[in-house]
Formats: sequence, structure tokens, C-alpha cells
Amino acid sequence: MTASFKTGSINAGNGDVSGVLALKDACVARMHADGIDQWDEVYPDAAVIARDLAAGTLQVLREGDDLLGCVTLDTTQDPLWQGMDWSAAGEPAAAVHRLMVHPAARGRGLAKQLMAHAETLARAQGFRSIHLDCFTANPAALALYERLGYRRTGTAMMRKGPFVCFEKLLTAQA
Repeated sequence: MTASFKTGSINAGNGDVSGVLALKDACVARMHADGIDQWDEVYPDAAVIARDLAAGTLQVLREGDDLLGCVTLDTTQDPLWQGMDWSAAGEPAAAVHRLMVHPAARGRGLAKQLMAHAETLARAQGFRSIHLDCFTANPAALALYERLGYRRTGTAMMRKGPFVCFEKLLTAQA
């Protein structure tokens, strides 16, 4: 079976919130097992997930009924990102938040697929760039963004510690 995307707002019911929270819990357990104390009960919480779903900004990757992963693409730029070395400073930029892949589905290139989908959506919405941040203690995520052509723009100090900010300039789809 092939994995496919659905925009969160299509199925923004309570089942989707609980499904995404279960995905988040599985990701948190795996991160903690790997020594990465990035997410917890404070972030991301049910209110954040419900807001993403209601806004239609949560992109869900499913295989049949199985939720494999998700990513949020919106325009919310964290205030702590101010002062970073953004190439397209002053222009509207899309922002990626809360990229998740179920630990049981790791190694299938799904994070790359989720990011490619986010980039396609951002291009379609007329954005010139995508901004995001990544916990410095998450080496796999840092390597993913660098492999995908994201450029480091600085470091922001957040509740859990330092986060590297990244930017990717979007070119027209070939």
C-alpha cells in the first residue's frame, strides 16, 4: 500500500487530534530513548494539534488507516527567530513545525517525503522560502534538513535549550 497525504482540516475531528497525539507520544518515547529531551507534555500539546487541524495547516501522511507521520506548514514565525540570517528577510515565508514520523515507520524516507510535500505546498502558496528550527541535540533531524538543502541561519535559545534555525529558498517547480 502507498502512503498518501491528507490535509488535516479534511478530518479535523477528535479522532484526528487523538491520533496525532498518539503519534506524538510514540515520537516522544523514541526521542527520550535516544537521549533527546525535545518534546514533552508541555509541547506539543492537544491545543496546538487541535489548532493546526482547525486551521488546515496540519498535513497528515497515512497508509490506509495508519497514521505514519505529519507536518505543520503555516506562517507562524517564532519570535525567537528574529535576528536570524534570513536570505528573504522581510518577505512572507512559510514555516515548518512539528515534523513527526511514527518510530515504527522510520527508515522509509517519510520525513523527506513530508518535507517535499511541505515545500510543494509552500511554492503553491507563493512563498519564496521556508523557515524552521531544530533542536541541537537531535542529530538525525539536523542531518535531514542539511541533506534537504536547508541552510543554517543562526541559533535561538528556547525552553529546552538551543535550536538551530534553518531556511530553504524555494525555486519554481520543474
